[in-house]
Amino acid sequence: MREYIKGKSVSVLLLAVIFVLLICGTVSADEVWLKNGDRLTGKVLSLEAGIIVISTAYAGDVSINWAEVLNLKTEEPIRVVLSDETNVQGRVQPGEGGKISVTADKLDAPVSMDLANVTVINPKPLLRTTLRSNLGASITSGNTDREDFYADVEFVSRTTQNRYTIGGLYRRAESENVKTEDKTMGYMQYDHFFWEKWYAYANTSAEQDDFKDLDLRYNLGAGLGYQFIESERTNLSLEGGVSYVNENYNIGEDDSFTAGRWGLRFDHFLLADSLQFFLYHTGLQSLESADDLVLLNQTGFRVPFYKNLNLTAQMNWDYDKSPSPDKKESDYAYIFSVGYLWGN
Repeated sequence: MREYIKGKSVSVLLLAVIFVLLICGTVSADEVWLKNGDRLTGKVLSLEAGIIVISTAYAGDVSINWAEVLNLKTEEPIRVVLSDETNVQGRVQPGEGGKISVTADKLDAPVSMDLANVTVINPKPLLRTTLRSNLGASITSGNTDREDFYADVEFVSRTTQNRYTIGGLYRRAESENVKTEDKTMGYMQYDHFFWEKWYAYANTSAEQDDFKDLDLRYNLGAGLGYQFIESERTNLSLEGGVSYVNENYNIGEDDSFTAGRWGLRFDHFLLADSLQFFLYHTGLQSLESADDLVLLNQTGFRVPFYKNLNLTAQMNWDYDKSPSPDKKESDYAYIFSVGYLWGN
């Protein structure tokens, strides 16, 4: 009988512990009440551009229009920014009449505010920077002597209203001690966001390619862009404007013209943090002659494998509708490289 009572006591104790853990797990979750009567539990991650993001255990990250939120509560401190740029950090408690209150140890009393005046939750750093670089090389000796080298780098600095981009690439190849490829390219761009998605840009680029007879091609341009998506998982922007293009050839006839320019930048993690697809495209079409058309494309996949390192497989396609005499219109490069990505 004593063993039975002892065993029963242990069972009751275990059930009590499980019950407490379940209660604690439920209590520790943030809560968001919607105007249609629904309630979500999870963790409030951010509010930006009128979209609140909540991480849930049952549906992953859920995005909801802020206008549909009736009230919310958080268990941990979050930073709340109002329309007049006032910001307060603390735990959020629901209030009445479309209000919330923020409490924190550093505050003398809870701060009450209208939910409609909240514009940002957990804002991103005022200055965000990323550095991406790739390096690929191969050396073959014996019956065949061949060397290939490829490198590219891009640095982006982003504030709320400004974005600065600078980058370049270099590719060189030799076979039997004879150079078969030698290309260098650099570019810079400044973007000013005058609205949340719309921005004006000014850019310049320069390219040299011995095997296209291209001593130097440079362009100066300006135009407008639209940032459809900008997040850790997906980035998509489209640009259009006008550029001045100057082409100097070693043998062919030099040329210069005014061109319409368009650009597309897209990258997306097909599998979160494990497989990224990217497509970068730029086009220059002369406004004076239909034969002056230049296309630059980079497309491929990145696979993160250790901390900030990733493996990249990509194809670069360059097209010049009016190449130098005896040169082909298209150049293809298939590249496998090791990359590094750093950002804050």
